[in-house]
Amino acid sequence: MSTLKIPTAKIFAPLLKPARYKGVYGGRGSGKSHFFGELLVETCQAERGTLAVCIREAQHSLAQSSKRLIEGKIASLGLGHGFKLFSDKIETPGDGLIIFRGLQDDAGKYRLMMKARDAVTAKPVPPVQRPGMAASRGERDQHDLRALSARLSSSGDLKDAVALYQAKTAGRR
Repeated sequence: MSTLKIPTAKIFAPLLKPARYKGVYGGRGSGKSHFFGELLVETCQAERGTLAVCIREAQHSLAQSSKRLIEGKIASLGLGHGFKLFSDKIETPGDGLIIFRGLQDDAGKYRLMMKARDAVTAKPVPPVQRPGMAASRGERDQHDLRALSARLSSSGDLKDAVALYQAKTAGRR
């Protein structure tokens, strides 16, 4: 088995120390992707069965991912025999796997789901009533107050507040 010797820029040397998570930020063209691509390929070769995810803030397709760069690093380091390249993932030596994800779309979908959930307000349901039995006036008034209160909560409109106030004062007489 041969030893990989990959030259590393001094600025990236601290990132060679063991850590569960590694991340950097900075401008374009600083070599971040190339450094991490080579480090990932080297790690997958040395530590068989490595599982990794390559995350990009906005990724609408795999063409915008780092997948092609990592495939290029595998080829340039002469390690093509140990890696299996697929359209959406890379299998690494020892049953490891590299997958590619975008954060922005998933986060946006999550926010839309949460907004949709909050927008669905529970419609007031009348109380259960036996067939042939009319609801008492007090029960009807209570149901009306709940409906008016729910409408005020969802709209926040002054007219709804006035209607609720009038219904409450009318019930006291």
